[in-house]
Amino acid sequence: MVKPPTYNRQKLLLFLLEHAGGTLTKIDFQKLLFLYLEETGTNHYAFVPYRFGCYSFLADDDLDLLQKRGWLEQNKKELRLHTSIALLPWVRNNSERIAVEEWLKKKTKRGRALVREIYRKYPYYAINSEIKEQLLDKNELALVNQVGVISGSDQKSIYTIGYEGLHIEDYINKLIRNGIKLICDVRRNPLSRKYGFSKRSLSTLLPKFGIEYLHLPELGIESQNRKGLKNGSDYKILFDDYRKSLPGRQIELTRIMKEFKTHKRIALTCFEKESKSCHRHCISDFLALRSGITVCHL
Repeated sequence: MVKPPTYNRQKLLLFLLEHAGGTLTKIDFQKLLFLYLEETGTNHYAFVPYRFGCYSFLADDDLDLLQKRGWLEQNKKELRLHTSIALLPWVRNNSERIAVEEWLKKKTKRGRALVREIYRKYPYYAINSEIKEQLLDKNELALVNQVGVISGSDQKSIYTIGYEGLHIEDYINKLIRNGIKLICDVRRNPLSRKYGFSKRSLSTLLPKFGIEYLHLPELGIESQNRKGLKNGSDYKILFDDYRKSLPGRQIELTRIMKEFKTHKRIALTCFEKESKSCHRHCISDFLALRSGITVCHL
């Protein structure tokens, strides 16, 4: 017997495919998943504005996993449920399965009609679309272009951002909305168990949105120095010591300023959500004091 999906979000993918008749194009699947989550307020996945509109990299990764486990088959364009799931114990009386079934009864659009509906209702997700000109009229395209304008895009700023608590898509959306052109990863070891945030993933995904990736491990803090941190006093000592070390990291700091002059809007990234809980704020404070630049913590 095939092992049940690990997470509820993966079960949702199977329910959606099941009640859509067992077969969907990949584009239709992503669009229906997006609408379901938006209209039900469920937060299993987040989405970015990609080549054909709203797209979830995490959902795509989960589909690959479900294929490996024998739940579905897929090719470049289509998904197909591999076997009936209706009689499985974990499927019967599942509340989300029932919700998906009722919701899909009202969703009859597929193909370009479905994509057009989303572009009109959620124009942000059309900003990078390769087919928006084929689907929208002049007024609708103007709205998409307006949504895509970055506020204060001519302002030169260094930003900082932590990915704690974020889907990779939420993270990318923050970068897009703030016009970030380069991410400087200041982790010593750029590994993460969370999908999308390892060095390999970031260096692959970010360029798809015109954002470059640069890893500066020399600006990271050794993992052993973070062990045993329990309270604010411990972190204060850690960051005080780190600040004292910054004058000796001139090569990396100079590299950041060089990239800043080239890209105008760059972001330092690490894990912690709050900048004051992360050494990235020490770096940005140091650069602001030395160069008089503007800093913004996302």
